[in-house]
Amino acid sequence: MRAMRSDDELVLWHEFDGPGDTSVEVLEEINRRFEGIYGIRVRSEVMGIAELGRRLTRLPEQDAGVDMALVPSDMTSYWEASRFSPMREPWCEELVPAAVLDSMRIGGALYGIPVLTGNHLVLYYDKQRYGASPPSWETLGRFAEEQREEGVAAIGMDLTQAYNFIPFLTACGGWPLREGRIALDTDEAEQALRFLYLQVGSGTMVSRDGATALLEQFIDGQLGAIVSGEWVYNHLSRSMGQRLGVGPIPEIYGTRPVSMCSSIGLVFPGQALASSRGAALAAYARFMLSAECQQLWAERVQRIPAAAAALRQLMSGGSDNRRQLIDLLAASRPMPCSPYMIAGWVGIEAGLRQLSDSGPTAARRVMQEQAQQVTAEVDHYLDTLKGERISDGSHHL
Repeated sequence: MRAMRSDDELVLWHEFDGPGDTSVEVLEEINRRFEGIYGIRVRSEVMGIAELGRRLTRLPEQDAGVDMALVPSDMTSYWEASRFSPMREPWCEELVPAAVLDSMRIGGALYGIPVLTGNHLVLYYDKQRYGASPPSWETLGRFAEEQREEGVAAIGMDLTQAYNFIPFLTACGGWPLREGRIALDTDEAEQALRFLYLQVGSGTMVSRDGATALLEQFIDGQLGAIVSGEWVYNHLSRSMGQRLGVGPIPEIYGTRPVSMCSSIGLVFPGQALASSRGAALAAYARFMLSAECQQLWAERVQRIPAAAAALRQLMSGGSDNRRQLIDLLAASRPMPCSPYMIAGWVGIEAGLRQLSDSGPTAARRVMQEQAQQVTAEVDHYLDTLKGERISDGSHHL
């Protein structure tokens, strides 16, 4: 049950959770410092990404018990359903590069303030297992054969998470959106599913829970490499030290997989900036982009800051692994900011659950069927919102 909000605090929703995501450490520190300076308490509520999306799109018309949320930039597409406040303050553009701001801009209006950037997938490898970053899946296959009796898997990833499917889809020439709609019933999607099916079947790849077992077994030396997000880098670096290597996801049939990337930013549901708490919320947003806080993200938990000055400072120093993470971000493709992406994620996840038992063709069919079902629900929801705006004469920027 959600705690009641007191009059002298701000409530922030976020999804920094699990032992691998150390970002919560900095968020809690920033909240303590903000309270020390401004005398305003910020209470955080953590939840899974699915729960965060569900709550944001089902807010009541009146006080929903939340003032702001830290969300992946694709959730900016909830601006209408969640009634996000548009950002009109020029200081955002002075601090954050235009390309990063654009990740939370829809129809020319800015509906969020990027705090971090990155969120891309990379290859983490154990230098005691691989002398260098494995260049191809053929290399991983040879490792699997050599290490089979030792019980060390060549590579692991979480095959239940839809986001992890994207690099394999792009390596096969695909993308989840086509002309603004989800398109998963494609040859490219089936090729990607077939590739993953074969990798697991041959023993080259194993699937493990991405928040727990995947990281634990990699740290313990049971996995030679893993595909995971840049957000777990700090946890792995702390645990593995010089053993840890960072590289691109290995080539598939001569093609480099391309991960999605996004920013993580503050949004203000229920037109919160226009409320009596608006001045305090704007002060919190400015504080989050201050040099002090941006450096905390970069130095304490090794995330990639959104502010241009902090990013320049990060790129000028740091380890080879840190520079590699930033280079790989540049090679990633921004996540589409579309309300239909939720249909893509639901569809992909449903197909991945079917893959091992039903095979690539059936998994592809399940993907598209589930995506079409959710797409219809999104269409209905958007039509309902449109009808409500027309009936009450309201409009949005």
